[in-house]
Amino acid sequence: MATTDWLLLRLPSGSDADVSWAVVDATGQLLSLPSTDASGDGGLHTMSTGRRVALLVSGADVSQFQVALPAGPEARLLQLAPFALEDLVSQDVEQLHFAVGQRDAITGLVPVAVAERSHMQEWLARATQLQIVPHAVFAESDLAPVLPGHVTMVVADDQLLLRNDAARPLLLPANDPALALEMLLGAEADLAAVNLVVYSSAEDWQLHGSAVEALRDRVASLKVQLSSGGLLSQFAQGLVHSLPINLLQGDFRPKRASGDGWRQWRWVAMLAGALLLLHGAGSLWQLHQLRQASEERQQDIARIYGSVFQGQPPGPYPRRAMEKRLASLAGDANRQGELLHLLAAVAAAKQNVPVPLLQSAIFEPGSLKMKLSAPDAATLEQFSQALRASGYTAKVISGSVHGGNYEGQVELRKPGS
Repeated sequence: MATTDWLLLRLPSGSDADVSWAVVDATGQLLSLPSTDASGDGGLHTMSTGRRVALLVSGADVSQFQVALPAGPEARLLQLAPFALEDLVSQDVEQLHFAVGQRDAITGLVPVAVAERSHMQEWLARATQLQIVPHAVFAESDLAPVLPGHVTMVVADDQLLLRNDAARPLLLPANDPALALEMLLGAEADLAAVNLVVYSSAEDWQLHGSAVEALRDRVASLKVQLSSGGLLSQFAQGLVHSLPINLLQGDFRPKRASGDGWRQWRWVAMLAGALLLLHGAGSLWQLHQLRQASEERQQDIARIYGSVFQGQPPGPYPRRAMEKRLASLAGDANRQGELLHLLAAVAAAKQNVPVPLLQSAIFEPGSLKMKLSAPDAATLEQFSQALRASGYTAKVISGSVHGGNYEGQVELRKPGS
């Protein structure tokens, strides 16, 4: 008989490394001390009998996003998520696996976890080698604690897992905790107002404790909690107090036997199928809209590419062409990151105010000057307001009526520049 206990297995990055595991109850308390196993001799299979099994994978292999998606069941959200994130991921969406979480009741945004399909296959193959069938796959970053009004920092091996109640989890190297805080909160954040809570095992604290303690005089408060149960003990609490996304969705959802219960529910299923047919046309329309919006953003990036690298066509994938050209600028990684963030802000503004047409753009470190054409000056100002709504500084610096349209220049700057 199945219980509410969990068997947690922490999968290392190397396929030959030992797997650490522990059994926890429904409240996240350890029922056994963490142990390791790499033999695959069936020992973990015995431990999994009658328990739910969860694989914990590195947060570095799972990207976290918050996106606006229309209301609908999980299957529909999984269809729409790749189109909503197409311009925010660096790989072909066909090579990626998407999983959705519970919609935020306040913002209305849907959390989406993205992992490479090859990684999913490797994790499940490792489970097969250990003779277990997982019920869930969770990113460790999704299990990091969240405390209202605090920043939490989990020292995980040689990495820091940071989180607060206003941003998605962030995973950074453990050698510079101060930089990690600035990356999470922004360079303009006042560290003196930060209440920091640090979670670590005794072993990890010996390695990185001195670097973290150096923050004590820079933050409002610093509290350290050392766990004798290690990282598994800490992540077990996240099963209860967080809302982690189970990556076993879509194609990777566990297959279950139909059983005799299907006969009792076949009429309910038929009615549900009829309802799905009714709003199927609406789903197709949403997919069409997202495809059209994606094509328009690609066209905007192509125009910017043409204005920066004149006479050189970007090819079928303008965004990737732009990334490669910027990456080829020797030692100028900051410039690449700045432009991509500015382009992302322009794409987001175009979703809200799609009328202005981009004619040319000039990029300088920290700013992007765009020449746009719109029906009137008010439309151009609305576009600037949409840019400012994303947290950037934007203003119309010149404009005039030309050929029945209003042509003007809009200057976009990142915050603080």
